Amino acid sequence: MDILNKQKVDMDDPRLISLIRNYWIENPSDQPYNLNKPQVLDPSIGQAAFVDNRLNFKTGGFFVECGALDGETRSNTLIFERLRSWNGLLIEADPSNYKLVKKKNRKAFTINACLSVYPYPVKMQFKKSFSVGKILQDQNSKGKDIVNVQCFPFYSILKAINVTHVDFFSLDVEGAELQVLKTIPFGKVDIEMMTVEFKHVPGGETQLKTL
Repeated sequence: MDILNKQKVDMDDPRLISLIRNYWIENPSDQPYNLNKPQVLDPSIGQAAFVDNRLNFKTGGFFVECGALDGETRSNTLIFERLRSWNGLLIEADPSNYKLVKKKNRKAFTINACLSVYPYPVKMQFKKSFSVGKILQDQNSKGKDIVNVQCFPFYSILKAINVTHVDFFSLDVEGAELQVLKTIPFGKVDIEMMTVEFKHVPGGETQLKTL
């Protein structure tokens, strides 16, 4: 992976896709859910219900949630998995949070990585925090909560699991949302609906909507 990072390989380079598929993506759990609040069907803060309604309560869809946190707290996708029989992909860069995701036994693919802000894979510094972890703008930062994380282009990860259609993409990465979206080749992947946090994005809502 270090070699491919250094070479800044194209997002659909077969070597990159193969590495993600065989060494980074983890399959959905076949164990019973291990949720803190199993009685709460929709832990999102309104987003999931809005999306569910707009997609006409579709069953059997596919979601991607980047910024998966622990796989349950404020999850925008758990309800689709539990009530609508969706498959999906959970992306979480913080290694501590990712361990919590795995304990929930979600019925979705998972990957401990960040979405690249470039059209190629790269390793970047990441500030760990339960709910506000993020890629650092200053890549020479120091601190006990700073770790190096592998970042992959969104399209590379989708290609590794043979997905070209996403019904719902939830993106919450504390400021890098616009940069991530700019890497997506929308001619190659069809995304039906997105919810994107814009609070920390330079230019905010206007810049996102313009894109």
